[in-house]
Amino acid sequence: MVVREETKRDSVHRVVSSLSSGKGLTLLVSWGAIFLLSAAWAITSPLGASPDEPAHIIKAAAVARGQLIGELTDAPAVTQVMIPKGLSQAGSWPCYAFDNSVEANCTPAISNVPRLAAANTSAGLYNPTYYALVGLPSVLTNDTSLAVMTMRLTSALIASLFLATSFCALLRLGNPFITGLGFLSALTPMVFFLNGAVNPNSLEIATGAALLTSLLVLVRGSTQHERLWLVVVATSGILMAQARGLSPLWMAVIAASVLVFASTARLKALLTRWDVWVTLVLLGAGVAAAGAWILRTGTLQSMGVFPGAGSVGPVEAFVEMLVARSFDQGTVGVFGWLDTPAPSFAFALWSALGIGSVVLALAVARGRRLGSITVALAGFMLIPPIVQAASVKASGYIWQGRYALVGYVVLVLIASIAVASDGETPRQQGLAVRGRIVIIIGGLVSIGQVFALATALKRYGVGADSSWLDALRQTPLWSPPGGGLVWLTVSLCAMVVIVVLWGISSRGAAASRPPSAPVSVTSSNPKSESLT
Repeated sequence: MVVREETKRDSVHRVVSSLSSGKGLTLLVSWGAIFLLSAAWAITSPLGASPDEPAHIIKAAAVARGQLIGELTDAPAVTQVMIPKGLSQAGSWPCYAFDNSVEANCTPAISNVPRLAAANTSAGLYNPTYYALVGLPSVLTNDTSLAVMTMRLTSALIASLFLATSFCALLRLGNPFITGLGFLSALTPMVFFLNGAVNPNSLEIATGAALLTSLLVLVRGSTQHERLWLVVVATSGILMAQARGLSPLWMAVIAASVLVFASTARLKALLTRWDVWVTLVLLGAGVAAAGAWILRTGTLQSMGVFPGAGSVGPVEAFVEMLVARSFDQGTVGVFGWLDTPAPSFAFALWSALGIGSVVLALAVARGRRLGSITVALAGFMLIPPIVQAASVKASGYIWQGRYALVGYVVLVLIASIAVASDGETPRQQGLAVRGRIVIIIGGLVSIGQVFALATALKRYGVGADSSWLDALRQTPLWSPPGGGLVWLTVSLCAMVVIVVLWGISSRGAAASRPPSAPVSVTSSNPKSESLT
């Protein structure tokens, strides 16, 4: 009996050790948890219930059938493609768009007719890579609703993998207690909302996080399996470059931040290796291909016409964006067609976590780490005003908070890494104190994520103008497959898993490290850690 109990304890210890190391089991568990939370958003959102999702659905279905652009129309940036009739009607689905008092039961009957029909999409000129990845399910079924849901879930699965990879990288980039907190701070409800939609924003954000963290793993020299991380760099970088028109610009911010963070000696050592040069060539080819597509299609010059076009000058637009819109609500959460803001609790929580992370990093980081966070902050603050000023005369005010969400994620992650990798940062806080912080912050973040999803469900089921008490009393006019309670429970369980992983990693790092053991930022001697 004693032997059996010891065997059980040993087995549990091995599992916990594996989870705290950032290796293969951590990757699989975190991937599954992030995907489940993203899937909850995908399944609880009515068809076409995110900004421009019908256009992205039509584009994906067209690319899957070999139509990379389609036929140009007289409308700016709009092309016409031939896709199954059911999917061609996507533009009529969001009858509730822009009015959060209208429930989703107004959605017209969904057609499953496979016959091809013409459809217009404002995403026709966009790079086809993302759409090729997520559009395949529309070829495999004639069920329109099933096709859209599987397209969403495919997008969520891909994005979740890169976010999970980023989480594993963070566990070896200094103190996991701090980097894990940075991960929870960076992944706002808006990230998961976009993960659960057919929208290339999700791929841009996830690959941006993976590119940043995998590059930092390499320049820190904190792994023996560097070629595996070079594969992550190449894959995430190539896909990020193809995600959206501005993605190469955000990649430049990531590259600049990493170069400032890295030591000269480590960079010189990396640049003597052939596998690093192969990776750089692949990245260069991916960015060049993205640039060639933008130049060929004129994507950045064909963005439509919005308020302010022809009446607002570049200087006015720059100042307006910098002063009044530098931290847009869409960074934390504006769901639906920009008609359903996240609850005030979520705005307060993630604003405190995000701003607190950056302020702390600016206060305690020094040298290269301080320079790195400064570069990321400058990119996050200045790219939106610069881009809006350059396009305002022709297109008007087109910028939305989600366009800079990748910059926000990169900024918060770099801030947490800068603090966590500081050799003078206290590294042996009491386990009891750490445990309480994990429970408090993890609990608040979990509540915030579930509350955000519940807010969206309420909006579609009974309308945002109904009180929460009335919403609990009445039967919703629209509900997702399986009912809203099921998916709220799934989202809560997924968040609990992520928080538990953070807690296990924090406890494992604190228990295994001597109280005064500093972590070298510039060491070129790899540690015995790996992704797998």
